[in-house]
Amino acid sequence: MNSRSRQKRILEHLQEHPILTVGEIVELIECSPATIRRDIIELDEQGKLKKIRNGAEKILSPSTSESPGFKGFYPNISDYNNFDECDRIARQAVQLCQDRDNVFIGEGKTTFLMGKYLLGTNIHVYSNYLPLVTYLISEGYAHLVVLGGQYIKSQSLLVSPEIQESYQGRYLFVSGDGLTDAGLTKSALLAFMEEKKMHAYADKIIALVDADKIGVFGGITLFNLDELDIVITGKTADPAIIERLNRKNIKVFLV
Repeated sequence: MNSRSRQKRILEHLQEHPILTVGEIVELIECSPATIRRDIIELDEQGKLKKIRNGAEKILSPSTSESPGFKGFYPNISDYNNFDECDRIARQAVQLCQDRDNVFIGEGKTTFLMGKYLLGTNIHVYSNYLPLVTYLISEGYAHLVVLGGQYIKSQSLLVSPEIQESYQGRYLFVSGDGLTDAGLTKSALLAFMEEKKMHAYADKIIALVDADKIGVFGGITLFNLDELDIVITGKTADPAIIERLNRKNIKVFLV
């Protein structure tokens, strides 16, 4: 099998299995580990996959091979503690939206995953989180409002000093570094400030939180429990905290 055919099969297999080891690819294609490593290096250089230790992972974002300024701009699968759980959380978030809803989406690796589930919908997205915004633009998504401002490269955000009173939406989707009795907490100060402003635009706040962050204090309190309407998290989340959320009349989805 020539290199082009091998590399095509590797990329096709990554669509179904987001992370592959060299050994798994060797078994699939039946050639030497050295050959597979060369193929992975070539595909990584072309921006078609991400080379990781002893293997490769699927690229979640548009190719950055011809735009070096975007290298490291988008989340990679290996950046997630539990990619499958975060993907389920993102899918559930989009499923809560109705046709032609206006929704605001904050920064975060899980909110980024909402992008692929938004494709093909008529949901109107307002966001300043550039990885999500550029992903949607690259996929031809038409229902997008970019919340403008100064570009902060370190956090991939557009930051604005003003609140736009004319904006109004059904949901604000936010992620956090922890969720306790104190509320949803976040360590990224600029993202915290921008999402506080977005709160003025939205009727309800939906927190997307990894199960292992439930019961963890992760920085400044972004929203207290009285401000949260819905929490989407994984099935292994601390049941004691989930019970407290229920007592606060916060709707919880365990996915």
